[in-house]
Amino acid sequence: MDDRSTVKTDIGNRDFFGIAERPAIIGLSVLIALKIILLFALAYRSRFVMDEFGQVGYAKYLGNGLFDTVQPAKAVGFTIFCKLAILIGWDATSIMFVGRFQMALLACATIAMIYACARALGQDRPRALAIVLILLCFSNFMERIFRTISEPLALFFAVAALLVVISGNSASARRIVFAGILSGLAFLTTQKSIYFNVALGMGLLVNAFIARQYGAGIKRGAALVLGWIVPIAAYCVIFGGADPLPIARSLIFGPVEVASRGGVEYGGLRGFVVQTLVRNAILYVFCFGRIILGLARIGALEERQRIALTFTAVITVLVFVHDQPWPYVFIMALPFMALWSLGMLDRNAADTLPVRLAGALLAIAGTISYISNVLYLRIDNPAQLALIARAEAMVGPDEFYFDGIGMLPNRQEPSTLWLDQYYILKTLREGSESEAYKILSNAPPKVIIWSYRMDWIDPVIAPFIRDSYVQIAPNIRMAGRRLHSGRLDVFKVPVAGRYSLYTTNGHLADGEVEIDGIPRSLPLSLEAGVSDVVLRGGPAEALLLPEGNYENLIVSGEDDAELFTGVYN
Repeated sequence: MDDRSTVKTDIGNRDFFGIAERPAIIGLSVLIALKIILLFALAYRSRFVMDEFGQVGYAKYLGNGLFDTVQPAKAVGFTIFCKLAILIGWDATSIMFVGRFQMALLACATIAMIYACARALGQDRPRALAIVLILLCFSNFMERIFRTISEPLALFFAVAALLVVISGNSASARRIVFAGILSGLAFLTTQKSIYFNVALGMGLLVNAFIARQYGAGIKRGAALVLGWIVPIAAYCVIFGGADPLPIARSLIFGPVEVASRGGVEYGGLRGFVVQTLVRNAILYVFCFGRIILGLARIGALEERQRIALTFTAVITVLVFVHDQPWPYVFIMALPFMALWSLGMLDRNAADTLPVRLAGALLAIAGTISYISNVLYLRIDNPAQLALIARAEAMVGPDEFYFDGIGMLPNRQEPSTLWLDQYYILKTLREGSESEAYKILSNAPPKVIIWSYRMDWIDPVIAPFIRDSYVQIAPNIRMAGRRLHSGRLDVFKVPVAGRYSLYTTNGHLADGEVEIDGIPRSLPLSLEAGVSDVVLRGGPAEALLLPEGNYENLIVSGEDDAELFTGVYN
């Protein structure tokens, strides 16, 4: 086995681009601290992607029907992580903020481990800090790593697994098993983590092949698989009890449908590859350049460098050829690519023209990244937060809402239907046989939060919306009917219960109503079905709504079509 006690680099440890070590460390630390501040500012202010609501909200089913009445199609490792936000948060808005700050703190831990990886690969302190700073200058990393989606948590485990393998003086079987356990935890977070698992396994095998230690390579591979199986088996037993096989089948085969159909229903997703390459062109040149040069002379590298470089090359290829390259997918490769970002400078003296030019290019890229981070704050979330706060106030803990997104993580939904593009098209194809149609016909909610996704399936669900739900605020429909004095209005009551009369600004209204020609006192009980309603007396216009307190909640205005605009810019 190779001696792993020291890893050499081609540059000395006395200075960094001609700057003495201590001032370089201080300067880089300040720049990193500014990035971390920006990271938390972005976590607090930036607009939510639809997936964030859905993935946090899914945690409400943990301990409340998950694996019983709710069968997850994917691993629920991230759901377990998000449960903390559900427990800590006191309302929908705070839950989303807790989730965001959880992820930002997790990002800090991931960043710290990348620094540790750089040190393990032989970089001195200034260069290890510079690698961290370069990582933080990638737009995809800064704009996605704090989001409440599963990939950042999977990345945390993957970085930890690589760090375990390349740290210390020997990649012992015990160390490899531990790395396998971490890899298994990544897989339980999202099955896309099979990319990490394959990359780490390839790193161990390629290193063994180059070192001509075939037996050791087989043993290491077996140890990695053994470690990987441990959390998988525990997961199946914990959630499956005496019959873990169905859990194992869903864990392995559940994502196959998504993987097999790819992202064809979206179209144009390869544009996000171009987007990240253009926005981070200078940084990618440094990373790709060193990876290619390193692969060309991989036999001359130290053992841990070979493992890490192979890992990086494999995960980079897998991420960039992924058939659904959403902007957040690239965070699965960027931390590992950043480890090699300074490698092209290793064979040059610190005072040569190429190094000074490289330093200037990196400084330009870094400056641009700070400006971009500040500008990204303009794509903000106050309108989203105001909407979920208003909707939450209208839906009690024992009542239901529907939006196909999951924007209220602490309120009940009649279904876990996720209206992405695939299910929107499926809804339009299936019509009355679709899940959305059946939800509104069999289990209509009190409130519907309206977005462009609801607009798209409106041709299917329109019969259940018209004359059954009334718009009482931008993007909010409630079971009820807008009434005009003396005019007969048909009300197809979707939700049985007690109803009362309210003004158009949410106050209780005076007046009387006739239901099917019979005067009724208010509040009144209505059964689900069709009723002819006439407003007698009182205001010229009023709202017949489920009994509740709607002061300061009912407002006029058109739907906000920009709720999710720009989230992938």
